[in-house]
Amino acid sequence: MTMLLFTVSAAVGIGFGFYGTRKWIPAEEPANERTEHAEVASLAELSHLWTDDEIEIKDAACLWRERTTKQCHQQPKPEFRHDEINQFFTEVIDDRPSVSGVRRTLIIKILTMLDEEGDCPSVVRAHKDEAEHMYSDDSYALLATVPLYRHTLTVTRNFIAKADQEALLADMIIIALAHDIGKIPSYHDGMYSSGDHPVIAGLILNNIPEYISLPNRDDIHRAITGHHLLKSDNILTDGLKLSDHEARQTELAALYAEARERRKNDPEDSGKSPIASPASVGTGVKSHHPTVRRNHPPKSLESSEKFHPSKLDLPEWFNAAAILAALKRRINVVESTPNGEKWSAVSTSQGLVFVNPDGLWAAIKEVSDNDPKVLASEGFESEKRNLLFTVVSELSRTRDAIATQYVADGYYTTQISIITGGGKRLPYLLIPFTAEAFGEKPSALEELKTAQLKRMVKEIKLKQTEVEQCVGR
Repeated sequence: MTMLLFTVSAAVGIGFGFYGTRKWIPAEEPANERTEHAEVASLAELSHLWTDDEIEIKDAACLWRERTTKQCHQQPKPEFRHDEINQFFTEVIDDRPSVSGVRRTLIIKILTMLDEEGDCPSVVRAHKDEAEHMYSDDSYALLATVPLYRHTLTVTRNFIAKADQEALLADMIIIALAHDIGKIPSYHDGMYSSGDHPVIAGLILNNIPEYISLPNRDDIHRAITGHHLLKSDNILTDGLKLSDHEARQTELAALYAEARERRKNDPEDSGKSPIASPASVGTGVKSHHPTVRRNHPPKSLESSEKFHPSKLDLPEWFNAAAILAALKRRINVVESTPNGEKWSAVSTSQGLVFVNPDGLWAAIKEVSDNDPKVLASEGFESEKRNLLFTVVSELSRTRDAIATQYVADGYYTTQISIITGGGKRLPYLLIPFTAEAFGEKPSALEELKTAQLKRMVKEIKLKQTEVEQCVGR
């Protein structure tokens, strides 16, 4: 009996043991199944994960996510009409593990759009809010000779050169390639009532399925639509703005050099503007740009958006005496322009000279000898204000040229009211210089005023003084 029980127990134990091994010890997979699920990456490909100072897991994840996508489905290499676009694709996109899947498809669609319709000018003025209204006519005419596709490729190369993580590359390429597609003429008639070209770019992208499917679409959209705003809310927008600004500097430097060379070699052009008017530039696109009329002096945009400018490194061309001399020639002078009569600087009997920001900007362009960085800044309001702030700060520091008691910290203008000869009160933001900075007595400057100027500006009142008078101080 004992022997029988022992035999049954042993049999049951062996059975449970056999069942357990089948349940808990995984059976060996066939070789073909193991191969199907295996992912291989060399140490060289992943080495930046530990050489970089820091990387988010979400950023690193795309390395193997995109690798898997590429292994499963390798998209064919497209062919473009423009050799520059083909070269760009080969150097930047093709055979790049981090640029694959829907992002690769989206990039190809944007490049195709630029290939087919990107021979148009790279500047536009069709909408009233376009930042490129701020370019001088000469600069605008030159930039209109740069095709959109070429400018876009330059911006993209500048932008991705700033990438410090491969995981961000695909999104940065999308942002840079798409930032100006709102300038394509075929979209103007139907969309320009919606906004300027960054807004139109966002509308175009929202009709592309691959773009809609991106999980971080909101961040990409914000960078594209905000690249001409005074203030940005993310680092991608800042990088795009800088890359765009760098591209314009390069383009204007080359174009102005060519224009000067043409003028030097053609005696008939002596004394003329070195640049053709925008309507006569051989772009193959009929100009529909409206004439822009501005108030004189123009209002500073600081009144509509709080923007605190930053000091830049002082440019090599900076010369305080030369800038003050250029401004002095403009004091109490009325100029006739295609857009009407205007003045740049007006003196007061109280010993102040009020200069409008565009008047100082004209002096800066003159002294810098049309430095490309200055010219490019005209289309980027934040950069323009940063440079104005830097120059005003330096004139105050080295020449005591600014009546700083009327200027708030972090700004370079003060609020004033202009009383015209007809009794109108007009609010403006102007830069308060001291008459002493120009080596003249206030009375001597006042004698320069013409009857026309006195009709335009009968009196200038500081906002600060007006407030004190209202409260009875």
